[in-house]
Amino acid sequence: MRRLIKVLLLGAVLALVVAPVAAQDTTDGNIIIDSTFGSGPDNFNPVTSSDATAFQIMGMLYPALVGVNPETALIEPGAPGGAAESWDVSDDGLTYTFHLRDDLKWTDGTPLTAQDYEATWKAIASGDVDTPLVFLQDTVADMQATDEHTLVVTFTTNTCEALNNAGVQPIPSYNYADGDWSVLNDQTYTDPGTLAIGPYQVSAQIPDQQTALVPIEGDWPDGATNNDGYVLKVVGDQTIQVEQFLAGETDVINSIPVNRRSDVRNASADPSSDIKVFDYSPGNAYDYMGFNLANPDNPQEAYDADGNLVEQDPNPYFSDLRVREAIAMAVNVDEIIQGAVFGEGTRMASSYAQGTWPYNPDVPNYEFDPAAASQLLEEAGWVDDDNDPSTPRVAQGAANVEDGTPFEFTLLTNEGNSRREAVGTIIQDQLAQVGIKVDFQTVDFNVLLDIIDNQTYDAFILGWQNAYPFTADQLQLFGTHSDTIGGSNSGSYINPELDDLLKQALAVPGCDPAARAEVYGQIQEILHRDLPYLFLYSQNGTYAWHSNIGGVEPYPANLYWNVNEWTVTR
Repeated sequence: MRRLIKVLLLGAVLALVVAPVAAQDTTDGNIIIDSTFGSGPDNFNPVTSSDATAFQIMGMLYPALVGVNPETALIEPGAPGGAAESWDVSDDGLTYTFHLRDDLKWTDGTPLTAQDYEATWKAIASGDVDTPLVFLQDTVADMQATDEHTLVVTFTTNTCEALNNAGVQPIPSYNYADGDWSVLNDQTYTDPGTLAIGPYQVSAQIPDQQTALVPIEGDWPDGATNNDGYVLKVVGDQTIQVEQFLAGETDVINSIPVNRRSDVRNASADPSSDIKVFDYSPGNAYDYMGFNLANPDNPQEAYDADGNLVEQDPNPYFSDLRVREAIAMAVNVDEIIQGAVFGEGTRMASSYAQGTWPYNPDVPNYEFDPAAASQLLEEAGWVDDDNDPSTPRVAQGAANVEDGTPFEFTLLTNEGNSRREAVGTIIQDQLAQVGIKVDFQTVDFNVLLDIIDNQTYDAFILGWQNAYPFTADQLQLFGTHSDTIGGSNSGSYINPELDDLLKQALAVPGCDPAARAEVYGQIQEILHRDLPYLFLYSQNGTYAWHSNIGGVEPYPANLYWNVNEWTVTR
């Protein structure tokens, strides 16, 4: 009966969330109402999901193999969010033996076992699943369950990021006993009643409207769930998201757009306000402009079926490094930080933000120099044939494109993100000044991910949220093995020298941070030189919540670590 009451109550809250007029009514019940914008998460499958908001939800549904102490931001035995209560390491550092808890169960009553984590690895390694986790094969050789509560993970090298690379989430192995992993491509784990571990399970999902979670039946072994549910509603854009939070229609906001942070801070300073704010810097996310270095009309993975490196069909614009350098000099990133980020960010010269331990301060920024950019474009065979800067340059001896082709490409970002929309508009205007015509478009986030996964784009503006806890390893982003359909290296950036350095940084003897930072410094120099991305800026972080939410104990990059302990008073 207690369970039934919770479900009925959550259904009533969902009705209020969906109806815009009714949403302003006072909502009874101990249910957390959160929000996201644009399109909502549509995939809670631990093998195939690649959306940060989906990962936020998945952290409430399944434990990772290892947990993180929120106070230290370090992986520790028995830490919240992890199934391993201890582990042993072999003398050569290649083998970790994880000992799993025996008190966790799937929502159908089946105990969580080591075989469930082994199943995730088998699916990744099968080659039959489109997964962003394919990069793990560069460092993980195997995962084997030796009994129900023991998982042995063997690494390809004595890696300094072993625990981060072992942090997979489980799938119910007993549902895949036939070994047909390809079915995971069509399973999103979003249906009500889909198997979960806890502290929550999916109660209802209406795509692009909301996701609702309810506590699992029975007692959560890590402590009681003090609320009756969690609702993530989807709104059209960030402006609506902030306005609804300020009006008290949502309880918490974990990503405040930079142009509205002063509004939220000013509201919290009002003596009559119940808003609390938590700021931290550096933040755990950065924005960039990604180039497709291969032909979007002929997408190819880095390796063929026999494991041979494939010579990529080059992109007609961006395969020439001089063009990418010209764009880097034609884009005024400082202007973007002030105009689109409202000063709430720090410029990035390469792939690590200031304040992170691998950051190399000796890597310079590209100077804003439109004249030098124009000269580089001329050298690359893109000429101003009519002496009219309002028209795009045309190819005249440019590589990989017919003469007479205008320099005109499509730049994409996710709709509803006011910051990235402003960034795209500024880049569009600045590149027009050097004779590059940009067709800037905003599209649904999930549609954009499909386009990127299939490598059928020219360029896009998006961001990466750093792993938690922070990991310096970027094989997932720039390693050759990640150039797959669905992999994170969708721009087909292939550099064997970088591959070697990325692996070397994982195998520094003793894992001394200073020695590793030296290797990562070389990596930053290469990425700055090769420009697979135009790195823009890292953002500062800000959370806010209403004081009717009790139990919130935020840490940098970790707001929801104890969400099951939150309470709501209305």
